[in-house]
Amino acid sequence: MTKKKTKKNPFRYGIAVDDPYFVDREQELKDLDQWLTSGQSLVIYSSRRYGKTSLILKLLKQLSKRGYKTVYVDFFKVYSRSKFAELYYRSILEAMPSWEKSIRKLSALTKSIRPVFSIDQDGRPLVTLDWNKATPFPLDEILDLPQKLAGGKPWIVVFDEFQEINDLNGENFEKEMRASMIHHDKVSYVFQGSRSHMLLNMFTRKNRAFYQFGKLFELKKIPEDVQQKFLERKFRDSGIEATPDIIQEIISRSGNVPHYVQYLASAAWEHSLENDGTLDSKTLNAAIEKILINQNDYYLSYYEDLTAHQKKVLHAILQDNKNIFNAGYIEKYRLHAVSSVQRAVERFIKDGVLEKKGNIYFFTDPFFPAWLEKM
Repeated sequence: MTKKKTKKNPFRYGIAVDDPYFVDREQELKDLDQWLTSGQSLVIYSSRRYGKTSLILKLLKQLSKRGYKTVYVDFFKVYSRSKFAELYYRSILEAMPSWEKSIRKLSALTKSIRPVFSIDQDGRPLVTLDWNKATPFPLDEILDLPQKLAGGKPWIVVFDEFQEINDLNGENFEKEMRASMIHHDKVSYVFQGSRSHMLLNMFTRKNRAFYQFGKLFELKKIPEDVQQKFLERKFRDSGIEATPDIIQEIISRSGNVPHYVQYLASAAWEHSLENDGTLDSKTLNAAIEKILINQNDYYLSYYEDLTAHQKKVLHAILQDNKNIFNAGYIEKYRLHAVSSVQRAVERFIKDGVLEKKGNIYFFTDPFFPAWLEKM
């Protein structure tokens, strides 16, 4: 008896993606490639869930194929200066060819540091760094490695979620990093993160160590017509009937935020299988309802941690997101003093719940407002 072939969901979200799930960004890839290979350092910023990590990892993959040495460090994994050094050292080591020869080469360049290698439970090599604990950790020796190792082509070094350095004695750590990096003419750096306001403060304020260190680049939403064509092709190739209007509704209801477009498209695709392969408004609404159910614990946990006044401010912004500090607005929604509203909004921005554009505030998660409306 022949087994029935299982259809594979053509959409991916929640992780960094590459082809065939990667959508467009051709111009961005071209621009970033040109800048980095010519020695320009970059600060890439955008709202959350716009696909920065997927974009930069795809670019690093392309550059590696052309002989560029690339290094990637995720600051979400960094909890100390020494941990950063270990992650950085390992990533540099992985960019080089033979481990045995590379270890000897790196050891010759780091006089005060000795790498210690072991094997984890899955048989993968682990590296820790040993140094004279009576002296400060010689971070400059690690930071200078790409510059010393670079040949005819610049090394490309990416620090993802770089704003997290603020939790690690941030400004002193920044000064220490910049003191080395300012002399590196054979390395192109990328600093990117999901908290745009924090990241931009680090590179646009004169009192910060990395002031004007790199070119600012805002990653914007994928054009709707490009999203439309991508979704149409993916639904069609997987045997799902979806009209252009329904696909446009997916884009609209997910705010055209790349992560949420894929999230909703994925849920809609699954529900359409239960509807004889047809994606209509009823199926789409069922998919959104399923998303709200799946996200309920997360939303509820955040909501319950708010004060009564913060909840009130959040619901007011749900109704009207413009000029929220005006006296008329405060009176209309019976809020407290302007200062207390400002503190509430500052928290929402810091938590990544809201973002500001001009005098308008937007929810970064397009499904959270739908959940709030049920409260």
